[in-house]
Amino acid sequence: MSRTSRNFVVAYIFLVGLPLIGLAGVLRSGRHLAAPISVDGNWKVEASNSTKTASCAAVATFLSSPVSISQSGRNLVVTFGNGKSVVPGALEDNSIKTSIPVDGEPGTQCGQAILTAIVDAKSAPRVMTGQLAFLGCPSCAPFAFHAVRQPKTGTGGGH
Repeated sequence: MSRTSRNFVVAYIFLVGLPLIGLAGVLRSGRHLAAPISVDGNWKVEASNSTKTASCAAVATFLSSPVSISQSGRNLVVTFGNGKSVVPGALEDNSIKTSIPVDGEPGTQCGQAILTAIVDAKSAPRVMTGQLAFLGCPSCAPFAFHAVRQPKTGTGGGH
């Protein structure tokens, strides 16, 4: 075998063989990874039956418009109040948590609410149940809610 042929074989092994072995290793190590559940979309929120919401204006604002969630992996961007509040959120397994700025009644300390919810990944459409708790706001008791993901509306001309 000539020196040129030997150099070609060695270069081929390094430039083709080693990357293929590396790719096989990456695919094998990632075999058990699973994508997080999908929570992306618009959600229609309703107060749970046992919840009394009349005492807090922030609750009425939360219930008056859909909640929109944009998702990239486990990171969420949650939009409330028709775009007035856009906040980051996190998805851990089937649990959502985010913090929402709140416009409380004048003279109150209301300024933040914590939303925690569990998503039922097996339901179709997806359903979320959770609680909205207000920090430093005695007039706004925590309340339970139920949300249903709304069907996506297609605008394309596909069949």
